[in-house]
Amino acid sequence: QFLLQESDLGQNRAEASQRALAELNPHVVVETHSGELSEAFLASFQVVVLTESPLEEQLRIGNFCHAQGICFIVADTKGLAGQLFCDFGGRFVVDDPAEEDPVSAAVQHISQGNPGVVTCMGTEDFQDGDLVTFSGVQGMTELNSQEPVPVRVLDASRLEISDTSSFSPYRCGGLVSRVRPEECSHEPLCQALEKPKIEVANPEDEPRSRSLHAAFQALHAFRRERGRLPRPRAPAEAERVLELARRLGAQQGPLDENIVRAFASVSAGDLCPVAAVLGALAAQEVLK
Repeated sequence: QFLLQESDLGQNRAEASQRALAELNPHVVVETHSGELSEAFLASFQVVVLTESPLEEQLRIGNFCHAQGICFIVADTKGLAGQLFCDFGGRFVVDDPAEEDPVSAAVQHISQGNPGVVTCMGTEDFQDGDLVTFSGVQGMTELNSQEPVPVRVLDASRLEISDTSSFSPYRCGGLVSRVRPEECSHEPLCQALEKPKIEVANPEDEPRSRSLHAAFQALHAFRRERGRLPRPRAPAEAERVLELARRLGAQQGPLDENIVRAFASVSAGDLCPVAAVLGALAAQEVLK
């Protein structure tokens, strides 16, 4: 990885990386933990991301996080392949599932009252019952952290919202934005592995995706069996991974055996560019 030097050989990777990582953003506190990933330790987090983690640990921590409402992500790379799994719990709200152009208006004034009235620059794109959020409001800052509230359109420049009588007086600024949240449910890892759903944009890619999914599971089985990953370019060990993949993926359909062999042959390698791409995708999921 990018943060280590030759002089760091033999040290704990997290501790050796901490200083350089913390310098990337002085507004973020970066701490290390080299003890057990116990339930007591994990319970304080909103999101848990596992990398290079054995399947048994993924299942244990994934079940705990799902039960506790903690978002759970698995991100891993092996050679030229990578995997990313997300479990955001049984009730995860997507603010704008359609990814439409946002509907928003600049706020000019918000009254204190029940209901409160928002005066803004044009309400033609809002409709009665729309849910809105506020940002950048000065003075009546309680609105900035409030959950989405319904509006009623009074006229071309005024929206009626919920009770603002107990809020601080409005001073200036702010943006009112429409959101259309949609609730979705995520399965825990143990269920996702039992009945994997392979969905690809191009049907021709399905055998490859299905084969890689089975290959990752076979790699965990190989590691339990041998205590290590397959040696690079070792045909006999690649064949053993293929044999395990056939057993694990038997119900999912035929495998692309060349993909599984190639995956097994390079799975012991770590490549910074591959880790960077998958890490960026994982980071976006964390931000969600």
